[in-house]
Amino acid sequence: MKRRIQGVAKHIAGRSFGALSSHLSLWHQVVRDHSILDKARNRTVVGALVFCAAFALISLRLFDVMVFRSVAERSQLDLEKNVELALERGNITDRNGEILATHLITASVYANPKVIINPKEAAEKLCALIPELNYETTLKRLNDPSKGFVWVLRHIPPKLQHAINNLGIPGVYLQKDQRRVYPFGPITAHAVGYCGMDNVGLSGIEKSFDVRLRKDKSPLALSLDIRVQHAVHEVLASAIQEFSAAGANAMVVDITTGELISMVSFPDFDPNVPSQNAAEAAFNHNTLGVREPGSVLKIMTMAIALETGRIHMNSIYDAIHPVKVGRFVINDFKGPNRMVNLQEAFLFSSNLACSRIALDFGLSWQKKYFQSFGFFNKPSLEIPEVGSPLYPKNPTDATLISTSFGYAISLSPLQLMKTTAALINNGEMRELTLLRQKMPVIGAPIVSKKTSEGIRHLMRLVVTEGTGRKAAVKGYPIIGKTGTAYKARKGGYDQINKLTTFMGAFPAHSPRYLLLVSLDSPRPTPKTYGYSTGGWTACPTGGKIIERIAPLLGIAPVEDDRFDIQSSDIILTAHHETD
Repeated sequence: MKRRIQGVAKHIAGRSFGALSSHLSLWHQVVRDHSILDKARNRTVVGALVFCAAFALISLRLFDVMVFRSVAERSQLDLEKNVELALERGNITDRNGEILATHLITASVYANPKVIINPKEAAEKLCALIPELNYETTLKRLNDPSKGFVWVLRHIPPKLQHAINNLGIPGVYLQKDQRRVYPFGPITAHAVGYCGMDNVGLSGIEKSFDVRLRKDKSPLALSLDIRVQHAVHEVLASAIQEFSAAGANAMVVDITTGELISMVSFPDFDPNVPSQNAAEAAFNHNTLGVREPGSVLKIMTMAIALETGRIHMNSIYDAIHPVKVGRFVINDFKGPNRMVNLQEAFLFSSNLACSRIALDFGLSWQKKYFQSFGFFNKPSLEIPEVGSPLYPKNPTDATLISTSFGYAISLSPLQLMKTTAALINNGEMRELTLLRQKMPVIGAPIVSKKTSEGIRHLMRLVVTEGTGRKAAVKGYPIIGKTGTAYKARKGGYDQINKLTTFMGAFPAHSPRYLLLVSLDSPRPTPKTYGYSTGGWTACPTGGKIIERIAPLLGIAPVEDDRFDIQSSDIILTAHHETD
């Protein structure tokens, strides 16, 4: 019995152990399968997350390119369009409507670095097509993602525009642009001025009227006559070559209106190529060239002498003995070497006689009239390049004497011309202008009509009998005055380099136009017999200009040009060439 029970228990125990083992094996399989499912699920989740992140990045990139950058690009284009419209400028014309400055429609190359895919490749292609581009600079510009707009090259020709289009570089575009052009180039350079690459006025009328030319697209009419301007420019260029001069300048003014008909300065420059404008060439000697004028200033000395009423045409002065001023001694250059009256003093341009005339009316009268002549103030003109006069703060009798024949005071040709125009036009002072005037403006008188008549008489004598004879033009009676001023240098004056000037007006009986011509450091020629003074250089140059421009200005020639403004009772001696 006991054995049977043990057998049954053993049998039952064996079966239970087998079942348990079977259950354990099954559980182990379930656990292992569950772990695999967990791993698979985790991997799926991670993969899904990576995919979602990638999809999100791609979506953001597409959104950036299609929306943000497109908006930025459109905004930039709108900005450029507004800039383009702002760069439009009105034309500048001469008094007869001839265009002196206008604009041409061009195209420029620009890039948006934010859109460019391969800056290096783009730079290589552009530089291969456009040799003047610098590769390093171009690459730096194209590889700057912080900017949405950079210029590559401005104002390209049509052929290059086509080639740029054919490159098909994403982010590189052509922009409609404008370029300021000057049909007459250097001929009007100093008066009209020029614009920079962005059509901003940088000098002359272009700078002074920059806002007006941007806002008002109607033409701005200047007082210049391009026909006269061309003639003056041509004669001056020829004179520079003939006398090997370092430079020259000239102006023509209508004394009844103050309009400048011509303004030419050498050396000059081409306003169509602003990047090549050297400072020396851009210097306007007519308005910025403040210098001691020499004997031309004797016109003002005579005007003061006559206006005071203390000195008359036949007042006698010593032109023999030197005048001592401190440690300096004043002499004449080939003077008359005798006693002379006022007319002869001017005719022979005697420094000695003029010094004594100035001592007669004195320093206080000279300062008073210099003030009314505008010699102590900067003259006005519609360009920024205008210089201020120089005069001693504490003038003495030495100043009085020196200024009487054109030294110790520095003035621009503009200032000299303004005062001379008044002195020969019944004393009426007018502001000079570069703008076309519809109505003449009557100026305030600075001397009487009688004094003005006296000045015209004296200037006529200079052309008929004195140092201005080489300016005489057949058929056109002229009045004038020559001048020679040695250029100041450290410790004194240069005895070789000088400024020579001729101031002349025509027609003599009723002056309408005044001309000023100056040559810088002219050299003597065989025709001048070794002289290089104003009477031998600037004077004949002035005559050639008047011969060219008088017919253009509608001045009819006269059969008898031996016109005398008023009779003279002086006795002329042998001619002495001075100024």
